[in-house]
Amino acid sequence: MLGTTKIYGCLADPIDHVKAPTLFTSLFKNKNIDAVMIPIHLNKDNLENVLNSLKLIENFKGMTITIPHKTNVSKLCNYLEPDAKFTSAVNWIKFDNERNLIGNNFDGQGFVNGFLGQKYSLENKSVCLFGAGGAAVSIGCSLVNEQIKSLKLINRDLKKAFDLKNKINAKSKSLQVEVYPDNDYTLAGSDIIINATSLGLKTSDKLPFDVTKSSKNSVIADIIMQPEETELLKHAKSLGRCIHYGKYMIESQIDLVGNFFKIW
Repeated sequence: MLGTTKIYGCLADPIDHVKAPTLFTSLFKNKNIDAVMIPIHLNKDNLENVLNSLKLIENFKGMTITIPHKTNVSKLCNYLEPDAKFTSAVNWIKFDNERNLIGNNFDGQGFVNGFLGQKYSLENKSVCLFGAGGAAVSIGCSLVNEQIKSLKLINRDLKKAFDLKNKINAKSKSLQVEVYPDNDYTLAGSDIIINATSLGLKTSDKLPFDVTKSSKNSVIADIIMQPEETELLKHAKSLGRCIHYGKYMIESQIDLVGNFFKIW
């Protein structure tokens, strides 16, 4: 690293599951860009203090934000791009020339682009989405644009699930959206089932749902990137289900991020 090196961060808690620092630092090297991305392990109680401190570091340009900070960081931004404002969550932030904090959210578009990039289809599909946090909100709102047939939202906190339903209905009143608690739902008839919760980050985590209850032709998708093959995906694979890895959600954001930061 040189004195001219630009620094980017990846903010998470826990931190050991993140892949972005390795991915983007390698990209910077391959593209001959004088920059690095570093992992930053931070709990929510210190968010504001740390962001204010990073604002003072002139060559610190911004960060990707992941579990569990996406919603809280959005509240600390000076300005939110449309997708971040609509979802009330960010997964990328940057400092402008005046060191104002600008937030954006590429999770939804990243998931959709990654899913379609693996030759799966969303059009006229019945989708089941587990979770109602920052990533789930972004994914749910992006699915609206893909002509899906119906969307089922499953979450422990029903208020958050209904808040997401209201956001989706604000974009499309014609889309059929149903909400269920995580202890009373059915997977029958769902073509695509997405885990957008944090369950799977730890090997001790319970599975977010019982894959045996899913249709044989369904696609099981996870947004967790490390481990790459979560217990959920392992189980789905053993049952002969098609699976979709979480890594594609971040990999498909590379061009979006480059435009956001104007770095390639």
